[in-house]
Amino acid sequence: MSNYTTTHRMTGVGNTLKRHYETYLLEYELAHDDVDGECCLICHSGAAGDWVNCGACGEWAHFGCDRRQGLGAFKDYAKTDGLEYICPQCSMTNSKKKQQLQRPTNGFSKAY
Repeated sequence: MSNYTTTHRMTGVGNTLKRHYETYLLEYELAHDDVDGECCLICHSGAAGDWVNCGACGEWAHFGCDRRQGLGAFKDYAKTDGLEYICPQCSMTNSKKKQQLQRPTNGFSKAY
């Protein structure tokens, strides 16, 4: 943090800012990684738009990037008590887990 004037002397305001930074902000900055900004897990862009957060993995996606059928409208997910969004990757993982649970564990198939 530079707090010099054109004559290269420290200023009172600069010293105050530096002291405030060292007292209150430096410890926080050292303890937390820089946030580069979120990017869409589908298109990998950080462009503005309607964002939704996956309820399973916590990743963010543009609602418009998810082209799956039957998702509904963005407003259905934007409400506090609205639908929970599940990203395509977590959705596929969940369906694979369901298929594994439905398979018999003894190697025999059920006769219906």
